[in-house]
Amino acid sequence: MDEVVRTAGEAMLTTPVRHPLSVTVREIRDFFRDDHVHAALIVSPAGYLESVVERGDIAGCQAPDAAAAPLGRLADRTVPTGASLADVRQALTATGRRRAAVTSADGRLLGLLCLKVSRTGFCSDQDVRARALGEADPAAVGSAAID
Repeated sequence: MDEVVRTAGEAMLTTPVRHPLSVTVREIRDFFRDDHVHAALIVSPAGYLESVVERGDIAGCQAPDAAAAPLGRLADRTVPTGASLADVRQALTATGRRRAAVTSADGRLLGLLCLKVSRTGFCSDQDVRARALGEADPAAVGSAAID
């Protein structure tokens, strides 16, 4: 299907790693040890996305036991489920990012879009499973990490 007519909801990873509001800077640093991981999704118990934390957000934090959520943000890091993949790709490329959390109209986390390192498309749940099992060529899958 053409990327122009496909939506974020159709292409998103459906089971990204979710972190609780209590997650600390230390725990997020540990999460980022995997170089495939680009974003940590911090979610309330009710499923609302509260923050998207990227490596740079915590780089200067000297308090490893501090809550990580206030260091991240949602602006420019989320897209609605109905967003056009072509528009999302353009926005990610313009900002130098490869991840965007997909949210419902009321702010619940639905999934994660992961632009492949090749920038030729978005990773699928199947790509991530294959990478986890060591069955995929890493260059083909790109950074299909579970964020």
